[in-house]
Amino acid sequence: MSAITTKDGAEVSDKVASHTATTPSRALFVSPHERRDGFWASIRGHVLDLADPSSGHALAPTPDDLFIVSIASELAWTARRILRAHELPDDVSVSAKWRTQEEHEDRPSLADINLTVTVSARAKAASAALAAALENILAARSLAEPIAHISWEGANR
Repeated sequence: MSAITTKDGAEVSDKVASHTATTPSRALFVSPHERRDGFWASIRGHVLDLADPSSGHALAPTPDDLFIVSIASELAWTARRILRAHELPDDVSVSAKWRTQEEHEDRPSLADINLTVTVSARAKAASAALAAALENILAARSLAEPIAHISWEGANR
């Protein structure tokens, strides 16, 4: 059984039979920063300070930074699993370089994302498996159709 808390603090019970298969779901919250003009993101118990992408400040990650790091970290974890499965050294690092292009005056878009996965020389034996798996991850991360659904809460929306 899980509990859902509404915005007004009321708890709603959601009884689910233990034999029912559920798909994993995740939730996060982005809310105004209490002391300044910014936002916090709370993700599974971790809090991130978020930078305004148009501010020019490099004190916190921007939305683009977070998007790129999500892809890079998934590549790193997948590469490590494959290397361990092949009983090879699992030292993996991923670097990313990207640029933005000014398609719209108010918001640049990501372009030319280059990811480099670095593994040990001994991992050459798994290079075909690594390449196939990493290409599959990138393909799965590309959105063929929009999957985000936006709803508005509050007055005057």
